This record gives sequence, structure tokens and C-alpha cells, in this order.
Amino acid sequence: MAIVPLQLARVSNSLRSAVSQRNITRTQQALLEVQNQLASGRRLNRPSDNPADSAIAQQLRKVLEQRIAYADNLRAASSHLSQVDTTLESLSDLLRQAQTIASANVGSIVSADERSAAAAIVTNLYNQALSLANAQYQGVYLFGGDRGAQQPFTPDLGGVRFTGSECVLLNRFDESTVLPFMVNGNEVFGALSTRVRGSADLTPAITDQTRLSDLRGALGQGIRLGSIRLSDGTTTRIVDLSHADVVGDVIDAINAAGIGGISAAIALDGRGLHVSGPAGATISIADMGGTTAADLGIRTAGALAPGMPVEGAPLGATLTAFTRLDDLRGGAGIDRDSGLILRNGERTVTIDLSAAQTVEDLLNAFNSAGVGVFARINADGTGIDVLNSVQGLTMSIAENGGTTATDLGIRSFSPQTPLAELNFGRGLRTVEGADLLITRRDGTSFEVDLSGARSIQDVLDLINAADGGGGVSASFAVRGNGIVLSDSTGGTGTLRVSRLNYSMALEDLGLDVDADGNTLQARDVNGVHDASLFGNLGRLRDALMRNDQNGITEAAERLRADLDRVVRIRGQVGAQVQELESRQQRLEDQNLATQSMLSLLEDTDYNQAIMRFQSLQTALQANLQTTGTMLNLSLLDFLG
Repeated sequence: MAIVPLQLARVSNSLRSAVSQRNITRTQQALLEVQNQLASGRRLNRPSDNPADSAIAQQLRKVLEQRIAYADNLRAASSHLSQVDTTLESLSDLLRQAQTIASANVGSIVSADERSAAAAIVTNLYNQALSLANAQYQGVYLFGGDRGAQQPFTPDLGGVRFTGSECVLLNRFDESTVLPFMVNGNEVFGALSTRVRGSADLTPAITDQTRLSDLRGALGQGIRLGSIRLSDGTTTRIVDLSHADVVGDVIDAINAAGIGGISAAIALDGRGLHVSGPAGATISIADMGGTTAADLGIRTAGALAPGMPVEGAPLGATLTAFTRLDDLRGGAGIDRDSGLILRNGERTVTIDLSAAQTVEDLLNAFNSAGVGVFARINADGTGIDVLNSVQGLTMSIAENGGTTATDLGIRSFSPQTPLAELNFGRGLRTVEGADLLITRRDGTSFEVDLSGARSIQDVLDLINAADGGGGVSASFAVRGNGIVLSDSTGGTGTLRVSRLNYSMALEDLGLDVDADGNTLQARDVNGVHDASLFGNLGRLRDALMRNDQNGITEAAERLRADLDRVVRIRGQVGAQVQELESRQQRLEDQNLATQSMLSLLEDTDYNQAIMRFQSLQTALQANLQTTGTMLNLSLLDFLG
């Protein structure tokens, strides 16, 4: 530090004293700052030390804190998924053991007692699998999804009910990446694999109160609101639809435009809009820089012929909880009076929809039935799916004397059912020649050859053709599910069906039952079977106890699919763990670089600080000596 000379010409002693004091104070202050830096190891102890560097350091520290939080998230996610990986490894070993047991118990040399003993081992594997399904890590159930505090798999109704969630938790791992750190328990265990996918298009009719946000739009992109240009050939106006909320708002805006008598309304089929005008009007509708008219299905290629209306394209209203049942199927509605029969395992209930008004009422009727079955709107918003949350049970949906299940597209067995789907995919086993012998009550009989049949309706037609009006008619059950044979011969004998040529069609069609008077109703042979892990373990156990080799083989094949699925998911988890660890390493490298920059700004450079400390000490001593000497001089020192 420079030493300011104190011997100033023609200055007062007070000025020299002030200048001297100021220099000493500044040097002492600088020396104190260096001492603090040496003592604390920090160059920036407060923002005023260097405002510019302090601002940069504050921003770097904020970034570092955020990245440290990301690193914590990565470590937690990696640990969670590593535990999932360990659990899936144990589950894979368990499934391999079950397959080994199945393979060892197929063959004529294995006795029924030995298979019964093997069933006890499979029961133990079943319980171990249930324990793995409810594994926890740090108090969170691994396969519970976003319901991680609730046990996801519980024994119920003779099977295992999935009470977890298909939605998995996500976390943020950097500024732009949000990834899941859980696996879907439903996917691992096939928990919701039993389902009836609604086959009917329930797209509701549009009403004035239909929200525009609930429409898929004529282009399938929703309704993107804006302005349209409407003309009758003489008058043209811009109609602003940007604030429309429901279909009625669009209609009111067009009608309020007052263009030569042009008016809008909902089309008679309830699927779109209808815009019409007087006989001489040449209607044209165009977009004003957007796609509103096109989305509403009413945009024209130009002016239409005089008097021709605009027939809007279907707008694809989606199902919501508030959709009225009477509006389903384009306004045709459904049969709400009859209801339907729902069976799951050994439990059967009748779903009463007579008081239901909306889709929400319908869903609640299923979800509160108490049989482990729930219904939901499908992903496309066009129908209803019914799912079985209890693994190991067979579900069926039948009519209760009406058309409710058929209208909803959820009847599990119908005349249109392909024969290949019967008996859990085993299909219909026929032979060359006749398969069935049907004996009428009057003692006469006829043969039925089922060759070429592809659906249940084909079977009905073949039976009726073979009878040739002899008194037996085949139809499908009005109540329940299955083929119904009705005998009008009036005889005193028994209506019965027998096998011919060792055909298995009798059992496969469910006709191996006794008649009730003049009617024989076959069994439901198209129950909805699940593809779940617990269901397949249960089938192996039951097949071993029944000494059923075919059942053992079938269960083993299904368990192979379960094992393949678990191995695939485990591979995905392993890849995800590697990705998280890689991200964690990159983040640690970034944090190290940031900490280094922060250290350059905030930490003391001891070599530089020590040199500065020594320089300041020397300057202070020089200032004190110079000040003492100069201030002690008087006029006599300059005379002589």
C-alpha cells in the first residue's frame, strides 16, 4: 500500500492530522478484513465484501442446493428400485420352482398322493408370493403405486384382491426430467388381467349442455375455439366463439348473428350440428385463422347451392361421469329396467339400474356390488370396461331377461362369441362326422355335425337345421349365459344331449347338464379367466389336488408367461437403476464443478492473503512512523 506523504506545504496541522488518521484507519480496516479471511477461511463473509461476486456466489449456491436435492431424489429412487429388483429376483426364483414342480408331476408314474403332497408345496409358494407382493421399503409398499401406505394385495373371496394403484409415483431428477421410481403392481402380478372390454360404442348424443371440452371434434383434435366467418351469400359476419363453453353457446352465437335467417341446431341423429337457412341462401362457413369451424364439422369448401343446409360431421362426444344413460348410443339409450347378472367366483349379484340416471350411477352400481369387480370408462371415452380386482376368480356378465349387458357391450358370452374363445381359449373340440345326439322328449333323436362352425350362432343354426322342425329349437339364454334347447314335442321322456364319435363338443358347449322339463340350458363356458400370477399358482395347486395332468400342464404354461413377464420387468428395473446411477454420477460431477467455482469466489486464497497481510502490516508501521515524525515537526525544525 502506498504511503501518502504528510508534509504538505501551507496546510494546517489539523488537515495533516486528519489525512494521517484516515490513512491509518483504512490500513487497519484492510488489515482486519485480511485477518478475518485468514481466520474464517472465507473471502466473502458478507455481501458488502464484494457485491458482484456475492451475487454470483448466491446464484451458484442456489443451483448447488437444487442439485443436491436432485441427488437425494436419485439416491432414494435408486435404493427403492434396487429393493424392487431384489424382490423380483425372489419372485422369479419362486416361479421357476413352481414350474419345476409342475414338470415333475406330469406323467403316469406320479401317484395322486405325490401330486397332493406337491400341492402343499405350491400352497407354500403361493403364500410366499403374497408376502413378496406386499414387500415394503422404508415403510412404503413396493407394488402399491401412489397408495404406498396401503397393503396392495389382500386375500379375499377365495383369491387375492388388488387394492393398490396402477398410478406410480414420480420424482424430479433434474431441471427438465421427471421419472417414475416405482413399478406397477398390476403389471407385475397381472392383478387386473380379468376384464370385459366394452364392445359397444356408447358415444352419447350431443345436447345443448354438452361441454365442448368433452367433444373429440370432427378432426379428432378437440374443439379449438376462435372465430368463424358466416355468410348467406349476401350478408357476411364474423361470429366469435372463443368464449363458448357448451354446445348451446355455439348454437346461440350463430343464431344471434342474424344473418338472413340462418340458424343452427343439433342434428337429428344427435351426433353433430345442422346449419340451415332460407330457400335462396347460399351458406358458406369458414375459419378466421384457426380451426374452429373445421373442429365443429361445419366448415364448407365454398358457398353451397341455394337452400342447401350444412350437415355437420360427427363431433364424437365422450363419456363422462355426468353423461345421461338415455343419451348413450347416440340417444338410443340402454335397457335400464332389466339390469344384468354379475358373477365372480362363487358370488352372484344382480345389478339393478332402474334408478340410475347417469354413467356415474352405473359405475357406482358395479363398484358397490361387493364382488371385487369394478367398472370404468375406457381410455377412448367411448365405452365401459369391467375389471376383476380379485385374482384367481372367473367372472361372467349375463342378461337378466333384457338387453342391458348387450346394450352396454359387456355381456361376456353371446351368440357372436367365437368358438375359439370358449373354455378359456381351449375352444370347441370336434371330430369328423357328427358330434352330438339330441334326443327329444317323444323318444326321437337327431344328430348334429358341428364341422365348419366358427361362432355360437353357427352352432345354433346347425342344431336348428339338423332338427329340421322336428320340435327342438336352439337359442341363446335370455337370462344368464349359454345355449338353450327347447322341446315342443310334448312327449313324456327326457330331453337330453349325448356325445357321438368321442367328440368333446358336449362338454365344450356346456350341454352336459340335465334338462328342466322341456328346456335344457347349457353351462356358461365362456367365463372371463384371468392371467394373473396368483390365479395361475392357484390353478397349479388345484390341478395337483385333482390329479389333473392337463390342468397341471396348462397352469405350467401360464406360469411360464408370468415368469417371462416378471423377468422382462426386472430387466426394465435394472436398466432404470443403471440410468439413475448414471444420472447421479453426472450430477455429482456437476456439483463438484459448481463447488469449485463457489470456492474460487468465497474461499480465501491463503498465499495471496498472507502476502497482503504482510504488506498491510508494513504499510501500517510506515504510516505510524511517518505520522509520528511529521506531526512532531515545528517551525524551528525548518529554520537554520
